[in-house]
Amino acid sequence: MTEPIVLKLVLTDHWFEEIKSGRKTHEYRIETPYWRKRIVQNGFFHSFDYVQFQKAYRKNPERMTFKIKQISIINGLNTDLHIDTDVFDIELGERVA
Repeated sequence: MTEPIVLKLVLTDHWFEEIKSGRKTHEYRIETPYWRKRIVQNGFFHSFDYVQFQKAYRKNPERMTFKIKQISIINGLNTDLHIDTDVFDIELGERVA
């Protein structure tokens, strides 16, 4: 059995709490070379099973893990980023931890 592949992301307190409460069900990252390298492999989306969110950079931060429904690229204008460029849209599934 293979180990699940986890995308690890750090969030500010505000966005962490929005996801934790269930009000935010998508996480967005601007499509930059940095994020492309982390999310895309050989021209395809990396086969992540889960996304783990960490609450800011602090000692012993709170974490939560969700299944990933899908990852796609969309225009960021109608997202919480409000930016007219491509963004990675990470759609969250059920919380598992």
